[in-house]
Amino acid sequence: MLNIIEQSLNSSQWTMEATMSAGARGRERILEAATQVLMEQGLLAATTRAVTGLAGVGAGLLNHYFRWPELRATAWTAIFDQVLPLQFGGHDDPRAAMSHYLEQAFSADEHVFWRLWSEAVDLARSDAEMARALAATQQRAQADLTRVLAAGCREGAWTLVDAQATALRLGALYDGLAGLLISGATAMTGADARGHLRAAFELECRAGA
Repeated sequence: MLNIIEQSLNSSQWTMEATMSAGARGRERILEAATQVLMEQGLLAATTRAVTGLAGVGAGLLNHYFRWPELRATAWTAIFDQVLPLQFGGHDDPRAAMSHYLEQAFSADEHVFWRLWSEAVDLARSDAEMARALAATQQRAQADLTRVLAAGCREGAWTLVDAQATALRLGALYDGLAGLLISGATAMTGADARGHLRAAFELECRAGA
């Protein structure tokens, strides 16, 4: 009798694990499809129909795992989880990291990310899930830049009055310049925007000298 019970428990556990594994795969497939749709169509144009079509699942399964605002915000966050570390090129040396940050800013292949960021700012005004995702990602981006700037101060690469405040101002300028580039409201180029960002950083360094 004990053997029968143990076999039954083992069978139930295997069935449960298989079900959980299949569920995890389905959830992951939906999330991967959502990130691809956001990259291709943008945050505001993306639809559940496009996601389910790409994932090869029905709307019922998507709704089982996600509410649309949650899925959209989660996919957006997943994209920027990959993007943010690339800002500094993986460099541990603060000089090299900051040089990469300034030289690669506003490159043409980043346009899709500027659009996603700008659309997230717009959507966050009316979407609580996106507002939370945007706030968390902004805090992370500022923390990463603050870390590099503070490390440069410690190593004597530059002098700043307040690394955290400098990170806030540079981040705000970056966002503003990206918005102008997306809008096409000015004749400014990516190279022009990089020049403005570099000049701002140099002014910050002079103020701290």
